[in-house]
Amino acid sequence: MLDDPKERKYLILFGLYVGFWGMLQCLTVKLVPLDLAWLGLGTLAFSYGSFAHAFTFPCTDAAAEIWGAKRARMMVYMGTAVYIVCTVFLFLAVQAPPAEGWPLNDAYVALFQGGPRIILGSLLATLSAQLWDIYVFEWVKKRTGEKNLWLRNNVSTFGSQLLDTTIFCTIAFYGIIPNDVMPKLIIGSYLMKLLVAVIDTPIVYIVVYWVTGHWTSKGDIVEEETNDGDNETGATS
Repeated sequence: MLDDPKERKYLILFGLYVGFWGMLQCLTVKLVPLDLAWLGLGTLAFSYGSFAHAFTFPCTDAAAEIWGAKRARMMVYMGTAVYIVCTVFLFLAVQAPPAEGWPLNDAYVALFQGGPRIILGSLLATLSAQLWDIYVFEWVKKRTGEKNLWLRNNVSTFGSQLLDTTIFCTIAFYGIIPNDVMPKLIIGSYLMKLLVAVIDTPIVYIVVYWVTGHWTSKGDIVEEETNDGDNETGATS
């Protein structure tokens, strides 16, 4: 497997994707302002975890384009497992007694204890949105063929980002933050993700070209190469 350059690149992409999942625990609880006064929306808020999380979608879209939906879903399942493991270890770290004289324990606990609703909301939202993104990506590709990678990338990402934002904000913050802040949080987070989604389109193209040498791919390149090899063997025989 590691002798195949394309498989090595898959592992690199896999590692980046899982790394973004691992960062979500640390970034999700941070809310930052988003000034949209120029759109007449005033200052909105978004979770900084949304910014990092948005970069997971070009990873799965590129994987679905090159290796197919099955390999892309494998990334999602492994990312989910890493998130759960990180949650468990952060919980244990928060519960562990601090060393005598260490002055930062209260701040550490406040930062990383993460309410159950935030953890559950982040997990369910990300898992649902990622699987939906892959499904829509493949659905569009089957109907448009190899061309228009930009179309399936954006159609799948725009919808899945809205799903992700709505599920997370509802589970994590409903009843906790004022009702008039909730729409601003959802809109702010979603607009930030849309901005990243527009930026990630050339990223997907670059990754596809980096792996295949072409700007689009038929998908499942590993299986195709195997079949070609079998055909060549059969022809030789």
